[in-house]
Amino acid sequence: MVNLLMRFYDVDFGAIFIDGVNIKKYNLHSLRKKISLVMQEPSIFNYSILENVLYGNLNAKNSEILEATKTANCLEFIEAEALKGLDDSPRELLKVMEEEKDSLVELIGQAKYDEELDVMKKVVEQEAKKGIFEAVEGAIDGRQESLKDVAMVKGFGTQCGLKGGKLSGGQKQRVAIARTIVRQPTILLLDEATSALDEANQKTVQAAIESAMKNRTVVVIAHRMSTIERCSKIYVLEHGRVAEEGSFNDLKQSGGKFAQLSANKQR
Repeated sequence: MVNLLMRFYDVDFGAIFIDGVNIKKYNLHSLRKKISLVMQEPSIFNYSILENVLYGNLNAKNSEILEATKTANCLEFIEAEALKGLDDSPRELLKVMEEEKDSLVELIGQAKYDEELDVMKKVVEQEAKKGIFEAVEGAIDGRQESLKDVAMVKGFGTQCGLKGGKLSGGQKQRVAIARTIVRQPTILLLDEATSALDEANQKTVQAAIESAMKNRTVVVIAHRMSTIERCSKIYVLEHGRVAEEGSFNDLKQSGGKFAQLSANKQR
């Protein structure tokens, strides 16, 4: 269903309409620009948190990025001291060694400094030969200065690592939600967006999702009952067909398939 809405492929028969218009009649680029997708495993790139959010809208102002991360409950870890530590990649360590040359020479002596610097340069060269990707500062953020209308805390510059490996599952999901919000989509698709998270992270991310839901159409695909409690209409799918539809409370009291699923989840 998500693939059809995004027009990754089209229906064999029947039609999908948005605001009464067949989606095939929309310009494909314009259609996808108005739809955002948050998946179970978000795509986080080996760039800074700021640039990962900015990827959703390359013309966003700093103030818009700040508001998006606030709505997505990201600020609590972006501003945390844990994310302000030193990036331990060889390239970054070499950069710090060169910047802090005078202090290091005073501490360990010129000869030892030259020896360690040479070793670090060789490590960087070896990493480059392996083809390991190194994020370049400012590679995505090429905005004009007028868009950088407010100062950003140091945590926004934290490198996320390959596939977001330096962030927890909940943190990655919230960065992905912030990226979605900064796009200002008309339609938001949530494909099992909290199913891979533990209960503590799920509650935090769910709060971020509920903030992102305001003033837009949201399609939620979920198995967790807590994810869909606030949805205005629920469709229960069975063997590829709609078996039931209605509000959360009505379906829960109907005694049908949804009620059975709900009862099983509570056991």
